[in-house]
Amino acid sequence: MAKKRLSSEKRKELILAKVKELCTKKGFAGTTLDEIARSAGVSRALVIQLFGNKEGLYKELLDDIFKSHPMEKDPDIMYYAKQDNDLGVFLAFAEHIYKNMAVENSVSPLRLLLFIMLEKPDIYREHFQNRRLKGLKVLEEYILKGITQGRFQKVDVGHISICFSSMIIYILLEKITLQGRVNKEEFLNIIKTMALSILNGIKRR
Repeated sequence: MAKKRLSSEKRKELILAKVKELCTKKGFAGTTLDEIARSAGVSRALVIQLFGNKEGLYKELLDDIFKSHPMEKDPDIMYYAKQDNDLGVFLAFAEHIYKNMAVENSVSPLRLLLFIMLEKPDIYREHFQNRRLKGLKVLEEYILKGITQGRFQKVDVGHISICFSSMIIYILLEKITLQGRVNKEEFLNIIKTMALSILNGIKRR
């Protein structure tokens, strides 16, 4: 029987999966289009046809890392936000990142992000702006609501959101690098301390 022809989207998914495997081990600079094509069992020409070039491939990979778990649709964040539960929102925000980024296998999204931050900063900056408009906006809008309600002081919501998000990522990277894994209970205890410190600092007296 003839093999069923894969659609362009399925081929892209297959190629992106191989890119994740290769780039997690070797970085983006150390991975060639030829290696990617061989690993995916396709031609180099097809990779170029589907993604344009190596840069286009990396941009799609970054989008793929985040599009499967949109922060703005997280049910726990939405639930705590409706309750005006400040600590609940901050912890749910952190747990969302933990669940989707602290993958304990050879294909860690955090390792991929670290590689692209160091090797392709222009691409990462473009990606960061898109992520800010989606993921970080969730926290920014919640803090802004608290300011409007008179519960929080007038602060730069962007500064608070990026500071909290960056601390979460740093802790995850440190745990993965030094320990090879992230203990969820230990991680959330650290985040709780951080979140309470931030919330106590911005609450209106």
